[in-house]
Amino acid sequence: MRFNKIVLLWIALTMLPMTFVSAEEATVGDYMVGIGTKFGRGFENIVTSFVEIPCTIHADMKDQGGSGFFPGLGMGIVFMFRRLLIGVTEVGSFFIPMERTIPRVCHETKPAVV
Repeated sequence: MRFNKIVLLWIALTMLPMTFVSAEEATVGDYMVGIGTKFGRGFENIVTSFVEIPCTIHADMKDQGGSGFFPGLGMGIVFMFRRLLIGVTEVGSFFIPMERTIPRVCHETKPAVV
């Protein structure tokens, strides 16, 4: 009798989390759209990664004038490798859908707090 109670308790505790998981169930179509979006976003990041250099140079020169060329070049190279790494990671793990992690190339982000 005690064994039956332990088994029932174990079943109840293992099935309880399943009710929360199934409440947010997505369809196969949602999953396919999510992985397709992530694969396309990763491919876009790989192809457009080199554009980070002139965009960053332009942004720094707009803020600092002519002295912003070399800092913009350095930051642009770093941002290019960051975008390339994120793109390769997104293409390699496209089967796990997730949200965008960095903005598109040459798009300024708006601050969350004004």
